[in-house]
Amino acid sequence: MDVTLMGTASAASGSGRDNTYLLIGDEQGATLVDVGGNPLGKLKTLQVPLSDIRRVVLTHGHIDHVYGLPSLLWGLWLDGRKDPLDLYCPDEIHPWLENWLQVTGAWVWPIGFKLRFHPFDWRQRQVLWQHGDSRLEVFPGRHGVPAASVAYAHRDRVLVYSSDTSPNEEIRAYGEIDLLVHEATTARRHWEGHSSLEKIAQFYDWDRIRRAVMVHLTDGEPYDEVWQSLPGQIRTKISFGRDLITISIM
Repeated sequence: MDVTLMGTASAASGSGRDNTYLLIGDEQGATLVDVGGNPLGKLKTLQVPLSDIRRVVLTHGHIDHVYGLPSLLWGLWLDGRKDPLDLYCPDEIHPWLENWLQVTGAWVWPIGFKLRFHPFDWRQRQVLWQHGDSRLEVFPGRHGVPAASVAYAHRDRVLVYSSDTSPNEEIRAYGEIDLLVHEATTARRHWEGHSSLEKIAQFYDWDRIRRAVMVHLTDGEPYDEVWQSLPGQIRTKISFGRDLITISIM
């Protein structure tokens, strides 16, 4: 299983960073988790065929997590896609999402493939999709709006993505995590509905986490200062994401 950090910036974007979203790939195809800027160009840079994209998971409705979706659909249409695309989203944003896509003209182009919506109850931990050795789950985030965190398991390896959240008890209780991709909007200052690097280091059980990568980063925050102050056994597990890096979870 591979995960590519398509973007690593917080909502305000950043110098050299796009808004945070992920691409997860294995032999079952590829899953986009949220859709930020220029998804088509980035997929081409990565040499990922557009036909590999099987499903999209939107964690919540904030614009920095969804604004690339019409561009993605447009590109899939231009690429001649015929296979359905599965789109998962919190049930509370589903009507808004369909209306928004209608405003963008997605039904007028018209896209030449079926867009299958799968609204889910973001308040419940649940399996959204499972096939072979792969499983996609969601569980409640803590962001002040309907928002979900995501777990993707492949064989005996587990990726957990926090999405936008305060430090989350659901993640702390999850069990063994091979890669935790966690938002760190700030280094140490409090920001409601978000996490600081300092709180992340204090909150989670690092004996259960093999590796962690920080995303949703904000320009000008003293991340390195806080990272340097962490205990060595935690510091060695934490790194900072960069756009378009791919991590293999073996």
